[in-house]
Amino acid sequence: MSITKKFILLVLVGVVLICISVPFGIYFESFIIYNTVLLIFTIVDYFITPTKNAFEVERIGEDKLSLFEEEIIMIRIYNKSKLPATIEVLHEFPNAFTCKNDSIEGRINPHLSEVFTFKVIPNKRGAFLFEEIYIRRLGRLGLVKKDLLIKNSKEYKVYPSLKNLKKYHMMMRKDYFINNGEKIIKRKSDGREFESLREYVRGDDIRKINWIKTARENKLMVNQYEPENNKHIYILLDTGRTMSYRIKEYSKLDLAINAAVFLSDVVCYNKDQSGLMIFNTKVDTFIKPSKGDYHRNNILEALYHVEGTRLTSNYDEVLFYLSSKEKRRSLICIFTDMDTLQEVYYIEKGLEYITKKHQVLMFLVKDEKLDEAINIEVNNQKDAFLKGIGYKMKNERKKIIKALSRKGVICIECDKEDIIYKAVNEYMRIKNREAI
Repeated sequence: MSITKKFILLVLVGVVLICISVPFGIYFESFIIYNTVLLIFTIVDYFITPTKNAFEVERIGEDKLSLFEEEIIMIRIYNKSKLPATIEVLHEFPNAFTCKNDSIEGRINPHLSEVFTFKVIPNKRGAFLFEEIYIRRLGRLGLVKKDLLIKNSKEYKVYPSLKNLKKYHMMMRKDYFINNGEKIIKRKSDGREFESLREYVRGDDIRKINWIKTARENKLMVNQYEPENNKHIYILLDTGRTMSYRIKEYSKLDLAINAAVFLSDVVCYNKDQSGLMIFNTKVDTFIKPSKGDYHRNNILEALYHVEGTRLTSNYDEVLFYLSSKEKRRSLICIFTDMDTLQEVYYIEKGLEYITKKHQVLMFLVKDEKLDEAINIEVNNQKDAFLKGIGYKMKNERKKIIKALSRKGVICIECDKEDIIYKAVNEYMRIKNREAI
């Protein structure tokens, strides 16, 4: 129980009355009488205000939330009593959530319900159990607030940015996707397998004209080909030490997971099959290439609770494991990062082995702090030291990319903003030139 502003106001009124009664010599009697009456009314207010079994509480709305997006948590409260209820709903959210309104006030009429909406921003992926809801009901006389703790459990899962995924899908249906002034590459509409013949229409490639059939029909006929589909596209996600570094609010792992979710959807959209491997010192998760809604849910369920570690990843074991599982030529998209050239030498055996059978793409996430260090204005010895370190690390990154290219790996460095765009475009380039 807690007191209200009305109660405090009445106390102040009592103080004024007692002060007025001082010249008359009855201030003690006034103090006793006034406070006794106020106490009686407060006790009455407490007991005539029902709280036990007065409300039915239900969490409603979507239980799938998006990382770093504004989401809503809705609570429906039904007033079972015969009296209107003025209440304040308080909610304690886990530390992984930022809440814009910790409490909401409202009035519920008898035998009606109201929905109370909290706006939150999840700052971490994973599953979070919300168990308790606090309700503070204003007394009928307005002197006290009665507290009620209601147990109502519901699990909310925070996924990579699903809202962006929906937005990107709308753009893809229109064959339109702009990021930093560039356009997503479209899938070629044909492949190599002959499907049928049809009459030539303006704009057709003249190289597809079937001259024998044209001579017989006395009109231009062109060959039509079946698009190359059902290619296996593997997404390899490194959860090791180098992916734990943060770029503003995101870790490199968060950025890679967002790109992995979207790339997987684009692969299926283009009638190929996406597979997933999550690894560190060993293979933690392996999902075979497939497509469809069930497969998409499997990918999301595997990715939403992925945690990074401070351990160095074992690439050789992972790449040899993948080679043993996949016999047909596939595209391997690896989301990782490397600090030193020495790390390339550690994994060269695995890379040499896998590039003989598969096309390998590797995406490295650029560190924005590196560019800040290089562009810093030198005013003292510390600035000069930071600038020198920045240039040294930049040159090391160039050596890493060159060394990976010599091993047959297409290595691409990505900014935070364009990692999704670059991942999708590189996949489309390789698919269109039929390199897999």
